[in-house]
Amino acid sequence: MKRVNIGIDLGGTKVFIIADGLEEKATTGIDFKPSELEEVITSFIKKNNLEPTGVGIAVPGLVNDENTIVFCDVLPHFVGWNTKNLLIKYPTTIKIMNDVKAALTQEFYNCKNDFTGGVIMVGTAVGSAFIIDGKPVLGTSGWAGEFGYFPLIINDETKRVDEVCGGSFLAQQLKMTSNQMYELAIRKDERVLKVINKGGYYLGVAIAGIINLLNPSKISIGGGTASLPTYWEGILKGAKQNVIPEFWNDNMITKVKESYKVAALGAIRSLTS
Repeated sequence: MKRVNIGIDLGGTKVFIIADGLEEKATTGIDFKPSELEEVITSFIKKNNLEPTGVGIAVPGLVNDENTIVFCDVLPHFVGWNTKNLLIKYPTTIKIMNDVKAALTQEFYNCKNDFTGGVIMVGTAVGSAFIIDGKPVLGTSGWAGEFGYFPLIINDETKRVDEVCGGSFLAQQLKMTSNQMYELAIRKDERVLKVINKGGYYLGVAIAGIINLLNPSKISIGGGTASLPTYWEGILKGAKQNVIPEFWNDNMITKVKESYKVAALGAIRSLTS
């Protein structure tokens, strides 16, 4: 058996597992349950003949100091879930953390003491995590970074960033599934590309507000929705049009270095940090 640390990125549409070069994906969804997650992890361990020395799980929600998920709107069956009874056959350390904080851990693990910046992940919904002067911004309960709940005024109506920029909400607007939206975007369907671009633009507008507030040197963006055709162009346009010009440089907003692996790798890194 091979002794490894395992990183897991649990999302609203899929779960991604990585360990020492091995990778696997499985479908999740609004009805996905903790028992199903354990089945996916156990199958991965057995199939690859692994002995897990540690398991880091990045989740799209709020996690408290007791390793318990206290809020998770995209995976409601995980609210109240913790790792007490997870993988009891394996004597291993298990840690849950917010997925964007995991991404932040990986993206800026070697940042300098004067660094100010952050990570924004755009998948089913939108989340963020920031560092100011070399230190993570945690907030009173450690839950700072719920960028998806930041309010925007759209057509005289208050909407959350999630509701105008998140992947599931864009798909709902188009009256299709996320997979259908992706397929049509790849085929360059004009109506779909227009909605995706507008979602990116609104996210860029909100990011401009963060830039104006924090004066960061870099914001890294990841997640499946951010990789959709025309979304990235919308982000850059919305940010550049609304940021204080003196704050802006063309290298400020970039894609995360580890692409789709960033949260899972951050979950592994958190086991030893």
